[in-house]
Order: sequence, then C-alpha cells, then structure tokens
Amino acid sequence: MSDEEITQEKQWVTLRSGSMQAYVGHGNVANVAHELRCAVGKPHGLLLASVEETDEDLVESLRRDLLAEGFTVSLCGLPSGRGSCSIASVEGFWQELAEVGITSDDLVVAIGAAEALSVASFACSFWCGGTQLALIPTDLSSALVAGTTPLPLELPGVHRLVMQEGHARFLFCDLGLMDLDDSSESVLYARALMVAIAISDSDKAFGRLWDRSDDLAAGDLAVLATQVADTLKSRGRTVSSASAATRQSAEYGLTFAWAMRGLVPADVPFSTLLAEGMRFAARLSAGMDGLSVDDVLAQDEVLDRLGIGYVACEVNPDEMIAALKTECFRRSRRFMLCLPKALGRVRLSAVEDDLLAEHVGAWCDVHADLLTDDEADPAPEDAESALE
Repeated sequence: MSDEEITQEKQWVTLRSGSMQAYVGHGNVANVAHELRCAVGKPHGLLLASVEETDEDLVESLRRDLLAEGFTVSLCGLPSGRGSCSIASVEGFWQELAEVGITSDDLVVAIGAAEALSVASFACSFWCGGTQLALIPTDLSSALVAGTTPLPLELPGVHRLVMQEGHARFLFCDLGLMDLDDSSESVLYARALMVAIAISDSDKAFGRLWDRSDDLAAGDLAVLATQVADTLKSRGRTVSSASAATRQSAEYGLTFAWAMRGLVPADVPFSTLLAEGMRFAARLSAGMDGLSVDDVLAQDEVLDRLGIGYVACEVNPDEMIAALKTECFRRSRRFMLCLPKALGRVRLSAVEDDLLAEHVGAWCDVHADLLTDDEADPAPEDAESALE
C-alpha cells in the first residue's frame, strides 16, 4: 500500500439511530486506526472481528495500527457464508464480546461481507445498550447494504422477518480490498442497488447516477468512490425518514426479486432479479398512470448501461402472481407493491387483480421468448407494449 496513492472521501450518512461516518476510497484501510482514534477520543478496548477468508496480513496490519493508536486489541472470528446471518451467530458473537469484556465505552471493528457485518450490527446494537461499531466490507454490495440496511436474521423456517436498522457508526469502504470485475455478482448487485436507491431518493440522485453510469461501467475508480458515497447518503435519507411511506420505499424491486427466486433457475443472479423487479414495477406504475414513459425508459437505459441483464425463463403467470402475494402477505395483511410514482417518489400501492394479471402475463411472455432468442433485447418493445 505504501507504493500506491491513498484516496479517501468522507460522507455523513443519516440513520434512524444516529449517523454513520463513511470513508470511501482506495487504500484507505490504512487510515482506519487513525480515524477511529480521532473519532472516539481516549482509546479503550477494541475487538477486531473478521471472517475466516480475510487476508491475514490485513488483520495483522490493522491490529498493529490499532495498538499503536493506544487501543487494547483482541481478535475473534465472524461466521460467513449462506445461512450465517442468524440468531445463533449473534448469540455466539455475544459470547465473544463477554469473554473479551467489551463495554459500551469500547469499540468493535468487523471485517467481512454483508452476512458477517449484519451479525455484528445486530449484536452491537444490543450489547450494553449499544456498543460502537466500525465496518470494513470486503465487497461492493456489502458496502452499500451493511451499514444502512443490514440483512435480516434467519430463523429455522422463517426468512427475512427479523429485521434490524443500521447501527454502525463508521464504515470504511476500501475499493482496493474488493473484486471490482464487471462479471462479479457483487459489482452487478451493487449497480442494481445504486439504481433502486437513487430512484427511491430523488430525481436529482437519479440524474447524478445517469451522468456517471458510463464511467461506472468503464471502471473509473474515482467516479465509483463518489457514487458509493452518494448512494450511501441517499439510502440514509430514505431509511431515516420520519415518514413510514418513505422508509418502505427501500423495498423497491425486492419483493418481486424474492418472489421470483423460487420460480427461476438457481443460477440466475440476484442482481438480475432485482433489475427485473424494478423494470416490472416501473411498467406496472405506468399502466396505473403513475410513472411517465420517459422515466420507465430512463431506468431501462441506466440498467443497460451498467450491464445488468434480463432473465430468460418460462414462468406460469398464475404461479408468479401467487408468489408475489405470498411474499407480500408474509409481512403484511395487505397486498401492496412498491411502485415508482415518479423519480424520487416510490410508494406502496394497491394493485387491481386484472391489471396485475395483465402485466404479469406480458412479463412472462416476453421473458419466455428470450429462451429461444438469445439475441433479443426486450426493453424497447416490452416497454411500449406494456404502456399501451
């Protein structure tokens, strides 16, 4: 790292429980110890928790830097992988906090992907009534999710119902630690999230993403750092809003994506499902005289520029409607979908059965055709036909 220029920009992110200081750049993990020392004042105990896959040299470098700044550092592991974001993992982490003797005056630094960071977030939000937490995500999508909208905790047979709010006070997003290849699912999912978050926030946020989209697709790291900071700020505004309707817009595209997860092949990436959820919601809103045709096509254009594709699948329309309703009714007594009324105004909306059936049928027909025509681009034709 000494031979590379360290870049860093700071962004305050508003959360319902307070605020989070985000540091976004390249190589800025080298600044973690100094920034934390300046932020907390007199250093006390610190637990440095990391997933097994974390580079040992990174952990050791952080440990030495933190010791040099006056912290008393202890090390522990964090669970990682599918299914690790669970109550059992939180309980295990609480045991680690107890054994080390972490108090509300101390600090926890967690390194890993969204699952591990979400476990740390939940555990620290309750420990001693709230213990300060710093996150170091190791992939791009985790940088956008872990601090502002941590993953729900899983229970046996119960999925995405034990929700939590962001608790972290510091987020260090070092792009140099991440795989930023265009084919990486974490990158594609992060790009889809950038679109969903911008549309949920404001037309200005979407305009900034539109202007940066070509540079993001080209891999410009400086533009990416700026967009990550912008996206975090936008998400913070949404999830910290005093309006429940605004906070609910954080679900934009996700209900459709989770409903489709069980109906399409397992190898379809979640980034594609999220993008399809946004495309479907935009067309459905336009069919209800909500979102304008120009805005529907603008969303399509940004998703295309960022390289987020379409799913080729054959889905029964009745099964798709049933899956959508099942997903909605798991957390509510009402069937309502997050639809964009305008750029920057996404709201839960009731949808008439006939209109829902019409749009679901159109979606299923278009995407079934992709199975026999790999070169097809459904966006222009589908947008026009769905809006007639």
